[in-house]
This record gives sequence, structure tokens and C-alpha cells, in this order.
Amino acid sequence: MSDLPLLPGYTFSTPEERQRPIRQSLEWRKGAPLVAAPPQPLLSEADQQDLVRQERRLQFASRPRRASTPPKFLPEWAVLDKKVLRFKGYFTEQVEGGRAVCRVRPVVIYYYLVDDAIAVTEPRTPNSGLDQGRLLNRQQVPHPDGGFWHWTHLNLGETLTLYGRHYIICDCDPFTKEYLLSEGTELGNPVTIPPDPYTLMRQSRIETPHRTSDLRPHSAPPVPPQLRGVLLKFDVMVEEVEDGRSRASPAVLLYRPQDLTVELRQPSYFDYTEIRKFSPIILRAVKVPLRDSSEGTIGGVINIGEEGEKGEWLLPRHLIPPASVTIFGRRVLVTGCDAFTQRFLQDYYGADNIPNMKYVETKKPDESGSSGKTQSDIVPRHRPRRGLLIPQDATVLRFLAKLDSPLGTEADRTFILTYHVVDATLELTEKPRPGGLGGRILSRMRVPKPEVVEDKKSWDPDFYTLDDIYIGAPLKLWGQHYLITGADKYVLNYARQHEDQVSPQLLSSLLHHFQEDTQDKEPADQEQENNKC
Repeated sequence: MSDLPLLPGYTFSTPEERQRPIRQSLEWRKGAPLVAAPPQPLLSEADQQDLVRQERRLQFASRPRRASTPPKFLPEWAVLDKKVLRFKGYFTEQVEGGRAVCRVRPVVIYYYLVDDAIAVTEPRTPNSGLDQGRLLNRQQVPHPDGGFWHWTHLNLGETLTLYGRHYIICDCDPFTKEYLLSEGTELGNPVTIPPDPYTLMRQSRIETPHRTSDLRPHSAPPVPPQLRGVLLKFDVMVEEVEDGRSRASPAVLLYRPQDLTVELRQPSYFDYTEIRKFSPIILRAVKVPLRDSSEGTIGGVINIGEEGEKGEWLLPRHLIPPASVTIFGRRVLVTGCDAFTQRFLQDYYGADNIPNMKYVETKKPDESGSSGKTQSDIVPRHRPRRGLLIPQDATVLRFLAKLDSPLGTEADRTFILTYHVVDATLELTEKPRPGGLGGRILSRMRVPKPEVVEDKKSWDPDFYTLDDIYIGAPLKLWGQHYLITGADKYVLNYARQHEDQVSPQLLSSLLHHFQEDTQDKEPADQEQENNKC
């Protein structure tokens, strides 16, 4: 069979060669399972270990020894990435004027090894008033001798010139020191950063226990509880010089004993229902020195004395009326005070027979319940807030007006004049027209009359009221002339219901205006009926 070719169908397999029985390790004897004992090895354990040792020796003795694995290649930018040299230094800055001759400003200098770039930052100091933070962005800086600055140029005690500013290197961190030493650089001795003269001056001022500052309320002396929120009011006359002639104008002086400040305002002669804003300010709240006189002024500059000198400020005892004081070059005559101020001066200074503040009579008592007498104080009293407006507060009268101008281009401009009965305020709005936007011309406010009587003061103007408004009446609102040409039918109904409160001229003009309208409408209605027939 060995001579047969190796072709399909000519090969035969012996079944005996294919059988490879596995030795039985479990058997049953007399009905009980037994585990057959493992066959005994031909060699002892010591001989087997010796045989394995000989095989390993024969196996690795003839083979050549493998070379060690070469290290992994890293480029230079990967090795130097995120490696930064950090130096501490400072630079000096000259100060023009003031007590400090120069400012010493500490900085931190960063040198990036990957691209030889330099960045400079200054630590922020609270309340320094300087533009601190990043002084130089990360970039390569040209060297004065050519090229760019390199880490080999940096060392302790050296001067680093960056764009005209000289930085002195004083110290560095441990990594920078280790890196420079590993590269063979001989480090210089560390230099201490000199103290800043201005910072020392500020620290000395803070540590002084007897100094007070108006700019830092927490360092000021404590205010007695009985003086907190106290406001003293005085009637005064302020001397003013115009065209070489002196005249006195009334004002109200407000004194706050809490901080010894003086404030001057123009008086308010309107009722609390008419007060919308504070009165104009003549002098804002400020301390007034006693040395403010012609003797203490040099070249227009007022000498207020040395800082911290006591007894140099204007006090309430200097304002006991009648009195005359000088406030920043102006002579002020104190003529009276309110009841609270009288009690204050009597309790603290024992002053008696102090004149009261003046009361001014208005034209007529207010219909909402005011007495018609107003005190010349400045702070507006609290106006009670109502939940719903009474009918009188919601009354609004609307009139039609036009410009009283000879120009033909403004003849087609019409306006709506709104009058609020509750506070006698006016509001003016222009009606839209072709080529014009229209809109609000005058916000709601009280408008003074342009006529000024010689006997009256300029601070007591006369305002427009409903008695001055009627059809055909000319009005001058802030320099612009208007003419009333019409009104709503509601204005006629209001005038009939309140004949005792409106002028007869307003009622007659309204009756005449609406009679003409009805006469003009009747012929037009008859023509329409005839056309329909």
C-alpha cells in the first residue's frame, strides 16, 4: 500500500492509529468510587530541576545578547514646553510734584524657554490708583546690542531694559535657580527690593491714632447719638455783587452738626403739593473754614489752616441769629431759624430770643386743604400717597393752539395744550402732520410768565394759571409764542359747573366758540339732506 500514489481514493487510514485513549483516573471497586494513584515519576524532584537548569543554559548560551532599547526621541519644543523662568524685580518711576520723589513698583518677570519670550506683570495693590497688572505681554523683546533677550543675559542684580524701562532683577524661584546652575551660570547675590516711599507714607498715616480723614468714614471720630441726623435750618441773606453794585438775595442755610457741613439753597415758596424737585443749590454740603476772610486769602486762594487743627471750622454757635459770617468769600447774614433749631441752640448754647423763620403768604389757599402759608425751608415734606385719585386730581383740560409766527411754513403746525387742575401744570404736544413727526414739546411743569414786575424779586416768579388761558389768548412758553384757537367740549362743561373758579373771559370765549361751530354745522347738514332727496 505504500506504493500507491497519494491521490484521493488511494489513501487508507488504520483505525488503531487514530485511537488515543485517555487513561482512566476514576474507577469503581466494590461499589465505591476510587481515584487512581498518579504514576510514579522516573526522575526525582532534584533531578528534574537540574534538567530544567541545563536546558535553559543550552537554550540561551548559543543565542546572541539583544541590544538595549534606544530612548524615545523628543523634540526641543516638547522638552522645553511649560518651562518658565521667573524672576522678581522692580523699577522706579519719577513723580512730578507731591511729597514722594519717586515710586518703587515691584514686578514679576517671566521668561519662556520654548520661544525666548518675556512677559512682565505687576502685583495689584488695593487702592493704589495705578494701572497695575500685566505691563508687558508675552513677546520677544529686542536687545539694545542687537538680537533678542536670551536667558543667558538674565542674572541676579542685572538690569533688564525693555522698551526704555529699566527693571532690576532681585531674586528668582527655586526652579529658575536650579536650571541656571545646571547650565553653568554663576548666580549673583539676591538683592532686596527697596520700600516704596509713598506706601510708607500711607502706612504711617493709617497707624497715626490722632488723625481723622473725611474720605474714610470708618477712621473718623464717632458721632454722638444725639447729633445723628440733626439738620439745622437758618434764614440768611447772601451778598452778591453785580456790575459793581452789591445786593442781597434770600437763601436757606442747612447745617449738619454730625459732620460740620454747611449747605446753601434757594428758598422754596410753594406748598408741599407743588414741590416736585429740590430747590436749586447755591453751595453743596461742605465744611466751611473760619479763616475764610479777606485777611486769610492770598491771591484768591483761601487759607484753611493746617490739617487736623481744631476750632477752625464753622460751628452752630457762630450762626446764632442775628449774625454775619463769610462763606468762601461771600458775606452771609443770618436772620432767623426754625423752631427745632431754636431749641437746639437754647439747649447747647443757652441762646434766647432767637427770631423765627419767615412765612410767605401765597395768592390763595390750596383747595386740597393747605393753609396757603409755606415756610421757607428746603427739604420737601412728605406727600401722603393716595390709593385712588379724587375727581379733582384727575381733571385735565385740553386746548388747541397754534404758533403765533409770521412764517408761512409754520402755519399748519397745531398743538394740544393740556392743563392739569390739581397743580396748575401745563403740558404741550404737537399733532403729527405730513413731513413732521410731532410729539411732546413741553413736559408737565409749571411755566412762569415772561412779564416781570420791577417790585417783585426774580426768585418769586408768577406762573400761568387757568385764569390766563382762554380762546384767543396769547401764551409765551419759554420764549415761543402760541395762540389758543380751540378747546374740548369737556372744558365748556367744566367751566359751567365751576363758574366761581374760572374767569368770565374763559366761559364767554368757550360759549362763543361752540356757538360758531354749531352755526357752521347746520348749513352743512341741510346741504347733505337736500342731496339725499
